[in-house]
Order: sequence, then structure tokens, then C-alpha cells
Amino acid sequence: RRWFQRRVREAVVSTQSTGAVTHNMLCTRVLSSRRRLLRSVATFSAKRKVVQRNRACGFPDQHHYDYLRDNIAEALTDRMSDIARDFPTILDLGCGKGHMYKHVNSHVTSHVIECDTAQGCLDVPRTPPEGITTEQVLLQQDSLLSEFQDNSQDMVVSNLWLHWVNDLPGLFKEVNRVLTPDGVFIGSMFSTDTIYQLRVSLQQAELERTGGISPHISPFVTAQDLGSLLHAAKFCMITLDSDLVTTGYPDMYYIMEDLKGMGENSCLRSGAPFLRRDVLTAASAIYKSLYAEPDGTLPLSFNVLYFIGWKESPTQGVPKPRGSQTMSIADLDQIMEDLRNPPAPSKS
Repeated sequence: RRWFQRRVREAVVSTQSTGAVTHNMLCTRVLSSRRRLLRSVATFSAKRKVVQRNRACGFPDQHHYDYLRDNIAEALTDRMSDIARDFPTILDLGCGKGHMYKHVNSHVTSHVIECDTAQGCLDVPRTPPEGITTEQVLLQQDSLLSEFQDNSQDMVVSNLWLHWVNDLPGLFKEVNRVLTPDGVFIGSMFSTDTIYQLRVSLQQAELERTGGISPHISPFVTAQDLGSLLHAAKFCMITLDSDLVTTGYPDMYYIMEDLKGMGENSCLRSGAPFLRRDVLTAASAIYKSLYAEPDGTLPLSFNVLYFIGWKESPTQGVPKPRGSQTMSIADLDQIMEDLRNPPAPSKS
């Protein structure tokens, strides 16, 4: 907001000598310059990613590639069910084909708003769960959550979508803005060492065949960076945990086909736009020599980070000050034993 106001003031000064300019014209100029700045430093091509995801939703066997997102969505809904509260409205950010919608139940919420940047994902038919209403919103790339009012959502959930966002700090601040006080932001995203087997194989093959390395797999966030971003966006009581999911494939080409079917193929703005055939052949051989299991299957690892962050509220509980504890964690076994076997009451 400060950046926007400063640019408006600068635009006013620069146009005073040329005549009157309306406030809407100034705002349009400032927003256009900000969008150009963000596009110039963007890691991913947002338009290319939308095209890839729309194409993946049009495959005849599209549901064949949903196994990973469905698995992680089920784990996320388990975490949502652990929260002993009702959330009348849930915003599903980057809903995809409705993976979260399949598993959420009426004990958690009564209304789900599904949001995505790809119209093809929203158009995939869904079977609504009993007792839950839904609506769909197509997000715009330059202003993802601008159409939602402040303090309007009880929960925001995102399942394996945030790793394609160029401006994570800005998006997290927007999520905090739309949440109600004491609202919760819960989600999952890929972390470092995801599909490292494919990354290493492609790098070695390209170095051997071309004498250099070009990025073909996107960078992933670390747990430390994710926690810092959530804290900088003014979330509190942040919880992070990770899970390593490994799947097996017959060869490297099946891996690349599945990633394409998931809409997870590369959309990096830098690097070579394609891979040469000899590089692919060499990478397949390297993959088998380095990582093949005894039965010949090739493992592919997905390191998934789960996170929970709460919007600050005066009604929230606060942790006790450091050093105020009366028991030691070293005595936990004895405490649990005493709870299981309480001493017999004394006879008077």
C-alpha cells in the first residue's frame, strides 16, 4: 500500500505541468508498472501454467493422474477434522479438479468456495458431498484474491498449488487479509528434494551431452523459508510437518507423462524450452543406473510440507512465558505411567 501511494504521488507531480489527470488514470498507470515489474522478476510463466493445466483437464484419462493430489487432500482433511471448530465458509485456493471437495464433510463446513486460475479445472464435473453447498470463482493472475472482502473467510485451504505462485509473500498477506480473526490457513506444497531423482538424471545427461546445465525443474521452498513467510504475513501459532511420498514407475518416460497429466510440467521463464532426444535417452539410462529398485521400478519422491497458520485475534490463547513450566519433558514416561495407574486412595 505504501508503494502504491508513493507511486501515485510521484505520478501526480510528474503530470502537474501537463494538465489534469483523473485518479483512476493514475491508479491504472501505477498498477500497470507494478505488473510489469512482477513479470520481469517472475520465476514461472503464469500463462503457460494455465495452458498446461487446462490441457491436462482435457485428457480422456485425466482422473488417472489424480492419485497424488487425492492422497494429499485426504491427509489435509484429516488435519482439518482435528480442529474442534466449525468453519461456515472455506475458501479452496487452487482447487484443481475438486480434490479437497471430495473429502471434506459437513461436520467441518457447510459452504465451499472453489477458486482456480484454470477454467478447465473448474469445468471438471464434481459430485457434491451431502450437506455442503459450493460456488466457483475464476481467479485472475495479477490479482488473485482482490475480489474477496476483508475478514470474509473462516478458513483458507490450498492443496499442492502454491509452488507455482511467483509472489508467495504477497499472496500470504492477501490470505491473512481475507481471513476472519482467529481464522486458519491450512495447506500443503512441495518442498526441497521433490523429484530429485529426475532432476539429477537430467542434469548429468545434459552436462554430458551439451557441456552445460539448463534448469528444467522448478525450485521448491524449504520448511524454514515457508515458516518465515507465514510469520512475515502475520500468521501466528504456525505448525509445519512433512511427509515423503514415493511412487514407482516402469521407466522415466512414464514419469514425465504422469507429471504432464498432473499439470506439473515445467513452466520456468528461463532455461531451454525443450530437451534434445539424445539428452532424454542418456537421462533415462542414468536414472536406471542410479535409482532403479531390484525389481526394475524407478522411484520418484515427493516431499510434501503441511502447514497451519492462524490469523491473530484477541480471543486466542497465548503460550505461557518461557521457564514457567512445572514439569520436565524428561519425566513424561513417569507422568503417563502415573495417569494410567493412579495411586489407591488412602484409608482414613
